[in-house]
Amino acid sequence: MAGNPQLIQSELLQNYGKHWPPLYLDVVRHCDLSTLTWAPLMFRKPWDIMFNKLRKDNITVAGDAMHPMTPDIGQGGCSALEDAVVLGRHIGEVLSTKNGKLDSMDIGEAIDGYVKERRWRVTWLVAGSYLSGWAQQGGSNWWMKFLRDVIFYRFLSSKLVNDVNYDCGILPSVAFSSELKSSSKID
Repeated sequence: MAGNPQLIQSELLQNYGKHWPPLYLDVVRHCDLSTLTWAPLMFRKPWDIMFNKLRKDNITVAGDAMHPMTPDIGQGGCSALEDAVVLGRHIGEVLSTKNGKLDSMDIGEAIDGYVKERRWRVTWLVAGSYLSGWAQQGGSNWWMKFLRDVIFYRFLSSKLVNDVNYDCGILPSVAFSSELKSSSKID
């Protein structure tokens, strides 16, 4: 279905969108079919973040590519911004020690530092976000109420709330090499 916009539109209108407000259905009916796509929601298990490679050569992942998470603690976008600052800080630190010149080994060193710093934090955020959603939406039977009201809200939710405050560090001030300055033009 992913490559067939007409089928996507038909499925949305006839099956998936049956209970949608009419305004949303009108948007689907009148959309430009060349812009209609279908992509599954992805969940990366926390142990995949902990144990899998997040870097290959001078390539790494950041944001949702590194840590897609449920929206239950509202940290997906914040974590992506943290990624950008931390990666920028690590690249800036390497630049400042190399007088503004980089080679591929330096980039690898910076990416290694970024991955090492981010791995445990985003693992906890992905797990915590999933756990938060599971606890809050898990039903109303007695044992789920006990888990949610006694265990989750009393002990775990405060840990999650405290962990949303994160200091990304200070970005270094870096002077670029003369070659880099002369090759960059601002229009």
